[in-house]
Amino acid sequence: MPPSASSKPARKTAGRPTNSTITRELIVEVALAQIDRVGIHAFSMRDVARSLDVYPSTIYWHLASKDALLAEVSNLVMAGVVPPRGEGDWRAWMRKLFNRYRKSVRKHPNVAQLIGAQLASNGALSTDLIEGVIQALLEAGATEANLREAYNCVISAMMGFMTMELAPLPTDDPEGWATALEGRVRSIDPLANPTLVRYLPLLANRAFILRWQNGTDVPLNSSFDAHVEIFLSGLEVFLGRKTSPTG
Repeated sequence: MPPSASSKPARKTAGRPTNSTITRELIVEVALAQIDRVGIHAFSMRDVARSLDVYPSTIYWHLASKDALLAEVSNLVMAGVVPPRGEGDWRAWMRKLFNRYRKSVRKHPNVAQLIGAQLASNGALSTDLIEGVIQALLEAGATEANLREAYNCVISAMMGFMTMELAPLPTDDPEGWATALEGRVRSIDPLANPTLVRYLPLLANRAFILRWQNGTDVPLNSSFDAHVEIFLSGLEVFLGRKTSPTG
């Protein structure tokens, strides 16, 4: 006698979310919060699932892989970074872009080691950013002969400074490491490095390579402002266009 409909085993739904409150957007927000807490290298899909009180398969139902999730995290951090066009010239637009990016990444400093530094972040494919940078470069005088190089320099200048400024401390005894490095910096031999020692009070813990704290605790604000202006001036020369520096 065939079994009744009520006696048939339930159809398996491996990975299918059973909790309607679990959404793609929520998963990305929880993943970003975990990266904020533990850093990009300790981030795991399993811990995201644990935070949401679901099986990892539920996460994979919404996002196919860890790389796909990291791309969405990058996209979330980049939301609102690209300035609208039409407010000032290309230089003013670039300044706003760099400063908006820095402000957004400083809210989530551990993400600085993801965006740009790992190809997984490219999965978000921020076309608004690409379109805006290309338009600004064309306005600045870029041509097909130098557009690609100028574009790459813009992206690396914007993201590279933040990657360095917010570089994480070593995970193995960070306080001991910082104390040891500070001691090494402050005891640099003045006979072997007289110029460095002369300017050490100006540079110690405020300059790349000579730091034992990162930009979360000791932000490099004036250096970032100078970085933007030096870059824009150099970009203008590279593109062969002379414009007023007051833009």
